[in-house]
Amino acid sequence: MATEYTEHTEYGGLPRGVALLARLIPCGEREGIVGDLIEDAVFRGLRGPRRAAWLAGECAAIAAGLSIERLRGWFIVPPMREVVSGFAIDARGVLHGGAVSALLRAVVFVGCVATLVLGVEVLVGSLMSAAGF
Repeated sequence: MATEYTEHTEYGGLPRGVALLARLIPCGEREGIVGDLIEDAVFRGLRGPRRAAWLAGECAAIAAGLSIERLRGWFIVPPMREVVSGFAIDARGVLHGGAVSALLRAVVFVGCVATLVLGVEVLVGSLMSAAGF
């Protein structure tokens, strides 16, 4: 009886650090991704420490990109137009608490937008790195 699933897939010749980083890639996608990376390393003619460093970098970038994507999926972020229109429609509530309250709300809003921009930048950077750009 043949088993299609193996819990511990061994990749021939992978250094311990690369194998550890490969474990950060979700198991359902790990075999395909690492196999493609190994084939790409052979195609590029990488050997020895350069191959190990390249594989480690690629595995880390892919694992980070997939982790950020999963983390982003856990949070529900309303579209920016809804947030802005909510502030515009309910402006009396923003200004009701006084100048300090309005300034605090504006700072929180700008901080949220800046955090979203940073998250997108990190995601795009890691995906571009994983793609080889």
